[in-house]
Amino acid sequence: MFKNLFFILFAAVFLINSCQTNKRQYTVKPTKSLINPDSDLLEVNSVAYHTNDTLTICYLQIINENLIYKRPDTTTAFYSELKVSYKLTTDQNFRKIIDSSSYSIIDRATDNVEIRALISKFNLKAIINSIYYLEITVFDINKKTKYTQSLIINKQDKLNTQNFLVKINNQIVFKNNFLPNDNVNVEFNNSTIFKITIDCFFKDFSPALPPFSLKGSDQLKYKPDSTFDLTISSNYFSLIIPQKGFYHIKTSANTIEGLTLYSYDKTFPGVSNADEMVNCTRYIMNKAEFEECKDAPDKKVLIDKFWINIGSGSNERAKQLLKRYYGRVKEANKYFTSYAQGWKSDRGMIYIIFGEPTNKYISSSREIWVYGIETNPAATRFIFNHTKNPFTENDFILERSQFLKEPWYTAVDYWRQGNVYLNNGK
Repeated sequence: MFKNLFFILFAAVFLINSCQTNKRQYTVKPTKSLINPDSDLLEVNSVAYHTNDTLTICYLQIINENLIYKRPDTTTAFYSELKVSYKLTTDQNFRKIIDSSSYSIIDRATDNVEIRALISKFNLKAIINSIYYLEITVFDINKKTKYTQSLIINKQDKLNTQNFLVKINNQIVFKNNFLPNDNVNVEFNNSTIFKITIDCFFKDFSPALPPFSLKGSDQLKYKPDSTFDLTISSNYFSLIIPQKGFYHIKTSANTIEGLTLYSYDKTFPGVSNADEMVNCTRYIMNKAEFEECKDAPDKKVLIDKFWINIGSGSNERAKQLLKRYYGRVKEANKYFTSYAQGWKSDRGMIYIIFGEPTNKYISSSREIWVYGIETNPAATRFIFNHTKNPFTENDFILERSQFLKEPWYTAVDYWRQGNVYLNNGK
């Protein structure tokens, strides 16, 4: 997946005085991944786990793929250096800071930097019956770039998802997306729990509708396809992930709050097969093209033909378009998956077609994505409102409008002309 690592000399290429050799600064990083070809953003994932009524542990996972590794000279090892800071407040406006601190992460590597996850954790002083807003900032000292992530810390009850810690092979899981037949272990701290109820959902959701559609996206009603109980005798239990759909785990049959575990195929968050390639390309296909591909006996042949056609007959151009489009599908699955795959969500649809926003504003209740110069009346804004449901905190619904029809078709046409749409085509 990744090409050979490359080196960039930060000192002058030609040094006359050999005694200056030790002043050279060398850097190395993995080449840009096809997983996320539109962005150099650092992937930061976090999980909060309430260990008791006054303490919450936040586990942090940082993927080193876009980190810069430096060494002052050829006699020392390459290293990346991060500063992690966090603030726990009563709301997103930082009215009252409850807890805050910072710490450093230094990762050393050889000339060949392997893609891996850097794991750390920190404690939060969070009391029960409260909701907090956690802002995590990761500063890449070598790259001089800052990344920010927010997380709602919900301690209003002992039933929600943050009262469980999910592991596979004794390793903490930062995404609740699993493969069929995975053996998942779930830890909890409530000694009064002796039985759990597991509701099973197998609904297949449709892709998001265009941003100007009068009808909203397909939402899930709480009506399980089946239910079973599990008696437990200790502070953990194990489950085998189903072939499809998801489990919603409750500590009482009288509540709908709980932990949700999703099942996807082995290629997730990537595109699994020709059927899914056709489905997620619906956003830029017309109805006739989509119906032809959907009903074809060999869908892969027709989907390849589609990309070659919009690539003006060039196989190489079609290949680049395909990589960028399905790269965005993969990113949408990674960041916007809730009870349906991320590419089917409203945010996933907009990300796939428009790319990374020029500016993004995030709060606990909504996200606003801006494309173009913000002060320009021609800038496009998408507003996603957070939707409360028992399965996930990652469900956001787009405010649809007829005013979004023109920018939508402009972006789709740009793709169909054989171009990758990013920041209004610039």
